[in-house]
Amino acid sequence: MGGFKQAIQQCPVIAAVRNEEDLTFLKDAPPTVCFLLSGEINTLKQAVDQVKKMGKLVYVHLDLAQGLGNDRAALKYLKREIHPDGILSTRTNLVRFAREEGLFAIQRLFIPDGMSVETGQHLLKQSKADATEVMPGVIPSWVFDDLRKKNEIPIVAGGLLRKKRDVELALKNGADAVSVSRRELWSYQ
Repeated sequence: MGGFKQAIQQCPVIAAVRNEEDLTFLKDAPPTVCFLLSGEINTLKQAVDQVKKMGKLVYVHLDLAQGLGNDRAALKYLKREIHPDGILSTRTNLVRFAREEGLFAIQRLFIPDGMSVETGQHLLKQSKADATEVMPGVIPSWVFDDLRKKNEIPIVAGGLLRKKRDVELALKNGADAVSVSRRELWSYQ
């Protein structure tokens, strides 16, 4: 976890990359961490290698990677052939399997209401995630506080962060980092 935690301390903005154009832009952008939010089995290794050559950590969103199953075999293949620094997923079992396979695993949580905070805590306990991404990104500070009480892992805020003030608010409310797809926000310091 040291690599991820150290990277987000160095730059709290994570580049959420959706396409080749984003990858090209990422080369000269400050983020030290990249979430690949698209791709398919035939091009994923090339994208991962490209990000790693930039000296950045790269995490594959397993739920959005086309051609990879949502099972342990997909994780073994990903680790053996594609070599990302880790994965992110909304699926608790995949996060747990990833950890068992030695991959850094980020559990994505959707928090639309107070009840889902409790559910999120339960899912994090089950998955044994290395970090979590909470969506939407701008939520009350008590959500981050409650999640942190039972889980001493980095919290990333993601989703619906459109302006600099959204990034600032998410970080002020307790997120350790933010993941954003808007390239103009990648240079936020």
